Amino acid sequence: MLNVIIGIVVIIIIIYLAVVVYQRTQLKQAKAMNLELTRLKNLSLTDQLQAVKQLTLTGDSLTKFQEAQKKYQDVQQTQFPDVAQSLTAAENDAKGVNFLQTRDDVDRVHAKLEAAATNLDQVQATLTNIQKMEQAHQQAVVDLETNYQKLRKTLLNDNSKYGPAIDALEGQLSSIEDTFADFSALTKKGDHQNAEVMLGDLKQATTTLEQKMESIPELYQLNHEQFVNQLQEIESAYAKSRAEGFCFADDDFSMTLKELHQAVQDNLENIKHLDLSFVREQDNEIEKRINGLYDRLETEMKARLFVDKQLDVIDRFIQHAWLQNKTLADELERLSHNYSLEHGEVENTDRLQEQISLINQKYQGDCQTIKDHQAIYSQIEADLKQFQQSLTNIEKKQRALNDSIADLSEEEQQAQQTLEDLNAELHAIHRRIENLNLPGISADYAEYFEMVSKEVQHLKATMNKAKISMDDVQKQLEQIKHDRDQLQEKTSDLIDQSLLAEQVIQYANRYAATNPAMAASIHKAQQQFERDYRYDDSLATIANALDQVEPGAFTRIEDNYYKNKAKTN
Repeated sequence: MLNVIIGIVVIIIIIYLAVVVYQRTQLKQAKAMNLELTRLKNLSLTDQLQAVKQLTLTGDSLTKFQEAQKKYQDVQQTQFPDVAQSLTAAENDAKGVNFLQTRDDVDRVHAKLEAAATNLDQVQATLTNIQKMEQAHQQAVVDLETNYQKLRKTLLNDNSKYGPAIDALEGQLSSIEDTFADFSALTKKGDHQNAEVMLGDLKQATTTLEQKMESIPELYQLNHEQFVNQLQEIESAYAKSRAEGFCFADDDFSMTLKELHQAVQDNLENIKHLDLSFVREQDNEIEKRINGLYDRLETEMKARLFVDKQLDVIDRFIQHAWLQNKTLADELERLSHNYSLEHGEVENTDRLQEQISLINQKYQGDCQTIKDHQAIYSQIEADLKQFQQSLTNIEKKQRALNDSIADLSEEEQQAQQTLEDLNAELHAIHRRIENLNLPGISADYAEYFEMVSKEVQHLKATMNKAKISMDDVQKQLEQIKHDRDQLQEKTSDLIDQSLLAEQVIQYANRYAATNPAMAASIHKAQQQFERDYRYDDSLATIANALDQVEPGAFTRIEDNYYKNKAKTN
């Protein structure tokens, strides 16, 4: 029971403390809002209202001022007293038994206080804006009037810089000044809202006029002086160049100059009407076409300098190529009596002669156009450069042809020496075979030796012809060298086999009396050697028989033979 009582007491204490804290919080908030109300009341706008009221206001500006004045009065006379009364009620509720309603009271007071503060801010902003516009417009009247006087003075004193545009510029300035007069009238009347709109238009129009006045002198000078002077300079240079014998491909100078003169006059008319963006577009086109004419004149003048310098050089090059080709043709004619020219040397030389003749024909044609004062020097320059390249290529081909035929005599001498060497080798091979004192030679070897001998004789006959084909000679030489190498190999095999067969048969005779099989093998080997001239078979027969009786004996005899042969060689 005691615990229950204690619990109830604790709860009551907690509730009491919560109520006390809540009341104090709400009273604290009410006190803060009271201070804010006092601050707003002290924020007096009466002086600013009086200052703006002294201004001469009309139109929208007057309407906005009146609305701000009424809103200020409403705040002072209605909103502030209402907030004060609501705050008093909220504080009383917080202290009394209606403390639970205090929160709603405080929220309502806070909303009314914010509304009053917002209205004051709006009033102050409206008054400040009217004052600023009034000051800005007064200053704008002074600044713009000074600026227009300056612009008019510039147009008056420097009217020559603006050419045909002067009337249009003065007209635009007058129109702007008329608008400025209206702006000044609105400013004096205090209609600052409408004056502000007009001020924006005035500034834009003034800026545009200033930009035109800044741009026109350069555009006018470009069309009135620079382009005209350039066109006159081109006309003079063109007439002089034609008098000096210059010609131009697709010569449209006269027509183009006429069109450009008209384009310049048209552009001056565009300047008169202040169509400056179009003027700039036309200026770019005119400048591009004028530069094109200058480039064409310069191209022909530079080309003439090149032609004057290179004309004689190419003439000498043509004559040199002609002489070189004639010398080459004469040499081919001489060589054709002794050699078959099988690589198109004559045809290639004739073809080079045709190319030289064609170059000379074109060159003479260019020279004639110069004499006739019909020369387009840029085209002649291109021709001369092409002649230079073509003649250089011809010279390289002439040199290659000359080098190829210059070796014919040397090739013949080398081939003759090789033929003599081959003939000597055949005699040496024949003597080596004879020195062996063999009973005979196999038909295969004899036929191969005879074939190589006939090849040598055929080459000799070819070399003795009145007109030699060095291609045929070289082909035969290659075949003979190959067959000669084969013959050397066959000869070396024949000598080794025959000498080894004799040595092995002689060594095997020591077993003939005691070994019937060896005696039979010796007999067979001797028949293959002396009757059939099959020295390789003879060596194989006796070597196999000896290995049966004395293994390793043949290998020993063979090794000694090749060692002695190496020492001898």
